[in-house]
Amino acid sequence: MTTLTLTSADVELLADVDGMREAMASAHRALRAGRALQPRPQALPTVTDGAADAPTVVPMSAISEELGLFAVKVLADAPRNRDAGLPAQRSTVAVFDAATAECVAMIDGRALTRIRTAAVTALATDVLAPAGAAVGAVIGAGPLAAEHARALMRVRSFTQLRIWSRTLGRAEACAQQLRADGIPAVATTTPAATLDGADVVCTLTPSQEPFLSRRMLGADTHVNAVGSPPRPVFSEVHADVFAAARVVVVDDAAVALAESGNIRGACATGVLQPAELVSLGEALDAGGAPDRRGITVFNSVGLGIQDLYAAHVLCQRAAVVGAGTMVSIRS
Repeated sequence: MTTLTLTSADVELLADVDGMREAMASAHRALRAGRALQPRPQALPTVTDGAADAPTVVPMSAISEELGLFAVKVLADAPRNRDAGLPAQRSTVAVFDAATAECVAMIDGRALTRIRTAAVTALATDVLAPAGAAVGAVIGAGPLAAEHARALMRVRSFTQLRIWSRTLGRAEACAQQLRADGIPAVATTTPAATLDGADVVCTLTPSQEPFLSRRMLGADTHVNAVGSPPRPVFSEVHADVFAAARVVVVDDAAVALAESGNIRGACATGVLQPAELVSLGEALDAGGAPDRRGITVFNSVGLGIQDLYAAHVLCQRAAVVGAGTMVSIRS
């Protein structure tokens, strides 16, 4: 038995922005139709460390009838790593044949997670945001922010894409990198300047306290709340944004209610009811927002089913071009 192994460098070369977005649509439609199963992850916190930023391990699993595969992603979330200049999250995705249980692939999760997350956000934006959206705003300037900028440009023709970070130098570096790719990105100096007149807003920060409020948004703004890790104590968006939203879409309601500080905070104040949450699969089947007016929110936590469908696309592409390394893990 041999297993395909893909490094993050392999994933970078294999991933296709449009193909990944289509795979995410297939994943969410399969989940809604019952052709795939996505259990709610059970986080494994550090036993002796009860702090909000203590290291936590999150096993994420999913199975797809139509793919004939199941996957297990082991995500280690360690916010304190940032202080040491290390990635805050590390993960590995293992893919198995659902009939034989053979391990068909092992994939480093760094690039896979970043690319599939941006693809899901772009998918939700395409469904919910105004068709004529011209100005995009990205709060955050790391690799995930740059990936989102590229993915969003595939679904909306922004004339300006603003990048803001608490460190201006990072925002300028990110904007410069994006301009080199032909994206009309500019670094901004304040959140207010970033958000003024923005049609689409993406929050991509590890903030523990909400900072995005209703007064900072226009009348017909689409918000993608993406940055918060899967911990209820982290939040980027004030409850009044959810109170004003015409629709709140989540990747999965059960997971969002368990892991999203944004959603839990809004529900705790009573401005949002769990029954009001719309899954991305539902939004896709409904064709999105018919009039594309009012405030809309997509709150993303990340799902194992997204990892599975992303891994499937990568494995297919690797087979075509001969990428990756085949290893024998059992004699």
